[in-house]
Amino acid sequence: MVLFRGDVKCKSLQRRTSISVILPSDNIHFLQDTEEIVPKPYRTLYLLHGLYGSDDIFLANTSIQKFAEDNGIAIVIPCGENSFYVDNRKAHAYYGEYVGQELLDITRNIFPLSDKREDTFIAGFSMGGYGAIRNGLKYSQNFSKIGMISAALIIDDMVDYADDGNVLRSRDFYESIFGDLDKVKDSDMDPKYLIDSCEDLPEIFMACGVDDFLFEKNVDFHEFLKSRNVDATFIKASGEHTWEFCDKYIKEFIKTL
Repeated sequence: MVLFRGDVKCKSLQRRTSISVILPSDNIHFLQDTEEIVPKPYRTLYLLHGLYGSDDIFLANTSIQKFAEDNGIAIVIPCGENSFYVDNRKAHAYYGEYVGQELLDITRNIFPLSDKREDTFIAGFSMGGYGAIRNGLKYSQNFSKIGMISAALIIDDMVDYADDGNVLRSRDFYESIFGDLDKVKDSDMDPKYLIDSCEDLPEIFMACGVDDFLFEKNVDFHEFLKSRNVDATFIKASGEHTWEFCDKYIKEFIKTL
């Protein structure tokens, strides 16, 4: 396994931003005098962090590096700040465009990553789970599978939030990201709208803990998928909104790739 951490200049954000990249490389077992060669170009998972996170947070809180090596897959983790990975036009912070297209172009130009749709996947935890389904559908020509771990599927609730000092319930905060909250539904920031308008649906994997405060939102989205005859995998398991749950089920998603 090889780990790169650095920053790249991107047009979508009009600035430099940090990324972490895990490459499976060649797995050398010195004591056994053996070597496992991982074929290039690498299959690639673009992995999106949650609110308050950065590109290094999966490295600190999960065993994703070891699992990437064991499964011969590259993992690219961008810094999404608190953007929900949507396009903020007023701030010229086009995070959706960045993770859906430009990041792929940048990393494929630097690293030996496959440019085939069937080898390219997107997933995320919490806010990143929303970002994965939103951009996995909006840029469905680029991704063959979407993984949603404890996804923050809250767009139907945001319009009812008040001005609150807690960011999670602050209408001002969400308006600064999504704009007019009354216009989010039935737009390209609404995963249900994107499901109905997507011509080539990627495979969808969902996992959420039954004690997670987002559980009912995930159940509702899965019921919507079933109403549209979308055959998505949904794991309902014991657990809360924790890194332990994320670590376990991001691995389960990777096993499907």
